[in-house]
Amino acid sequence: MRLRLPDLDDLRWEDLVEEGRSLIPATAPEWTNHNVSDPGITLIELLAYISERLMYQLNRVPDEHTLRFLKLVQGQDFKWKSRQHLQEARAVVSALHQITRAVTNEDFEHLARQVPGVSRAVCIARRNLESNDAAIRESEASGHVTVVVIQGRSALPSRELLYQVKQALEPARLLTTRVHVIAPHYLRVGFRLTIVPKPGAAEDAVKKNVIMRIRNFFDPLTGWIAGKGWPLGRAIHVSELYQVLGDLNDVELVTASKDINGERMNELVLEPPETDRLRRNEYGDVESVELRTGELVDASIDPGDLVIAAHA
Repeated sequence: MRLRLPDLDDLRWEDLVEEGRSLIPATAPEWTNHNVSDPGITLIELLAYISERLMYQLNRVPDEHTLRFLKLVQGQDFKWKSRQHLQEARAVVSALHQITRAVTNEDFEHLARQVPGVSRAVCIARRNLESNDAAIRESEASGHVTVVVIQGRSALPSRELLYQVKQALEPARLLTTRVHVIAPHYLRVGFRLTIVPKPGAAEDAVKKNVIMRIRNFFDPLTGWIAGKGWPLGRAIHVSELYQVLGDLNDVELVTASKDINGERMNELVLEPPETDRLRRNEYGDVESVELRTGELVDASIDPGDLVIAAHA
């Protein structure tokens, strides 16, 4: 479809003068003489004349200027055959919309996703997550960016894929930017919950739906509320887990499970030495689990940890 160029020269001298005169009462109420003999009206007419000429010239860009612009974009060797053949010009302008340089986080992510095999890419600015030093990974590093590559829901990206992404980003980066390409780190999290189904709901179906909802919520590709994958490094909140499970049609109540002594058990379970990531409220109940920068959730669900309680 041919692009229709806008008409920038759509105001005439009379229109500009009339518009200028109509603004006088609001901007200069003490100015009461609006006749053509007034020097102020003469000045408005002069400015209207200059504005009309500028708009007329703006709407008529000569071929020489157009060619110079295209050479700035495409290079001095660009040749334009004729004014009637605009395919070359359109191709040059269309190329401006293609991302070939990585400056923003979105640029890095877009270019990384162009590599076959990459399902999702997340760029974290001012971080060197490739370092073996934990202090460096959690500290701000000017001039560094880390691109976390997600290949699938479970399999980690291969070293070959990470190398291909690095090679694709290297020529696109700014000269002073150091790019790190890594695989995500998954924190293994278990779940202990008691589910009260609605009357008439089958227990096996309820447990199956709960397991599916948990896995979908923490999915690295389609999880979280926006459906674009769990945000890297975002903490897990127990209240959000209650909310997403409580929205199931066959679930009436979700609560914490209790041990044989009747003591409340943690809803979220971590394996040592990660247990120090549990955050508790003033009553000692778990509120959240802390994730580090660049981490995702490995939802490890043991059906035995999900108790289906009889409906009271």
